[in-house]
Amino acid sequence: MRALPENLPLLLVSASGRALAQSAARAGVPVVVLDLFNDLDARVLSVASRGVAGRNGKFDSRRLLAAAQEFCPPESCAGLVYGSGLEGRTRLLARLANGRTLFGNPPQTVALLKDPARFFPLLDSLGIAHPEVRFDPPADVAGWLVKRTGGAGGSHVRRARPRHRMRTHRYFQRFQSGRTLSVLFAADGRRARVIGFNEQWTVGVRHCAPYCYGGAVSQAPLPQQTQRRIASLLDDLVQASGLIGLNGLDFVLAGETAFVLEINPRPTATIDLYDADIECGMLALHLRACSAELPEISALTVARAHAIVYAAVMLRVPVGIEWPEWCTDLPEGGSVIPMGAPVCSVHAHAATSAEARELVLARRSRMEDSLWERAA
Repeated sequence: MRALPENLPLLLVSASGRALAQSAARAGVPVVVLDLFNDLDARVLSVASRGVAGRNGKFDSRRLLAAAQEFCPPESCAGLVYGSGLEGRTRLLARLANGRTLFGNPPQTVALLKDPARFFPLLDSLGIAHPEVRFDPPADVAGWLVKRTGGAGGSHVRRARPRHRMRTHRYFQRFQSGRTLSVLFAADGRRARVIGFNEQWTVGVRHCAPYCYGGAVSQAPLPQQTQRRIASLLDDLVQASGLIGLNGLDFVLAGETAFVLEINPRPTATIDLYDADIECGMLALHLRACSAELPEISALTVARAHAIVYAAVMLRVPVGIEWPEWCTDLPEGGSVIPMGAPVCSVHAHAATSAEARELVLARRSRMEDSLWERAA
């Protein structure tokens, strides 16, 4: 791995920066965190942090670039690591990376893999199955979804309706039933190494019903043949695209066929499920993979799960609330959470994925009941 300049912080930019910052702390790497929430735990884990959300709940490019210049200017920055929130904004990513060492996929790779007009033909050329995709509305919209190019987290996914017309940055994808899964993997530009397979679920909240990301659990039980097939197609995709660092691939397993939905060409939310069990930590693994090193990953046996608590109604966070130790992404007391926005995350671990999922969903319900009771 390329040595980081001594005492200079990494700049972490992600919709939520806490998980990356937590991993950086394990590795002893100082970081500046710029994200949408500036949660309490992100503040503690960083040398500086700022929330740089615009009114639309996405990055405000002016505020983001100004904060990056103020707290981690290129001449005093060990490098840039980014997570979610920039998939559809590669020009903004390029401006952030200008003058900084980029630990992650370059903007042109992100643009390739998040452009359905190029990504799905790439899958076809490699013989990789995916649900049918089209850019003009189907005559009968039943069984179709409408998605936004560069979207992430499920907030951009809707059931297709007759009112949906062909637009730039919009495409239609046939709904595929089956198990909703993902694989977290590291890549060095030539080959991939699987970190783990995860089962994911969605929730129906006001701003992105019914496909908003609800959480995931590791150690998803899969046939060995399916695991080998996924590992092989990841190698093909990495060789074709030059992917580096930590990335995620979402797919639906229907019978013996894995239908690829998308690639997230950056560290995903599921790094949360592995950081405690990877000796070097997930951020350090990402940095090494970006430097063309793919360390061996020991067999992982603990199943870990996380789930997002969303605000069912507009919520003012109680002042002085004592958060359970299994909660992260903690908002400041007195702050107002809009209806449908994330409040916090809850975590659990167990011997099996089924047990971990049951426990984390129980904790999510417990947290929801506690918050609404105190806010009433």
